[in-house]
Amino acid sequence: MTEQMPPSGETSSRTGARSRAAEGLEVLTGVHSHGTGARVRISDFVYDELTEAIRSLRLPPGTPLSEPGVAAQLQVSRAPVREAFTRLADQGLVSIKPQVGSQVAPISMRAVNDAVFLRRALEKSAFQQAIQFDDLDTSELRDLANRNADAAKRGDGDEFFETDEELHHLVFALAGVPQIWEIVRGAKVHLDRLRRLNLPGAMANGEIVDEHHLIVDAIANRDEAAGLAVIHKHSTRVINDSGKLREGFPEYFIS
Repeated sequence: MTEQMPPSGETSSRTGARSRAAEGLEVLTGVHSHGTGARVRISDFVYDELTEAIRSLRLPPGTPLSEPGVAAQLQVSRAPVREAFTRLADQGLVSIKPQVGSQVAPISMRAVNDAVFLRRALEKSAFQQAIQFDDLDTSELRDLANRNADAAKRGDGDEFFETDEELHHLVFALAGVPQIWEIVRGAKVHLDRLRRLNLPGAMANGEIVDEHHLIVDAIANRDEAAGLAVIHKHSTRVINDSGKLREGFPEYFIS
């Protein structure tokens, strides 16, 4: 079933996105520190900073990017920025146009569909493995589902998004493969951008919150059929709901 966003949903999404675009590269300042003592390549630090800013829509599609600007904001030289730009371009997250400049690339619906396919397949497998354990404890999972529901009621988009992420990550952890979630997360940057854009509509749709509780119930009851069905429906919902967003933000998307 397609989510019905409230009339103000698209307006608030657009206002927030436009505000983030106006802030530009300032959103990179002080997000994380690369002076923690850990051995991290500077280009990896720059790549991670830009990826998370793009994923969260702090840098929306179309935001101009420049090597000198990013280097200055992150207090690094231009060489690691150039390397990070190349990696991001390979992922379709940055568009580099010689003699013109670079900018944050549109959301690729092809990449979104690929990420949904990967996440659905791996989460179903994680669910099936988790329910085989005798010492299965779903108390933390249920707490996350409750916190997610509360965030939706309060209209707290960041908390809603983060508890959603934590809940699905925990499904993999209960299966004994928490590291697989990092593979999923690395593949779903375009998907997460779409989900962020859809936050007002997602929080207004009680079915999403209900599906989180159904996933918890299916794990607690070791109900394989019910769990696989709800994970399938839950994971594909954002694609079904993307039409209105593509109409409202046509410049944010490519096929």
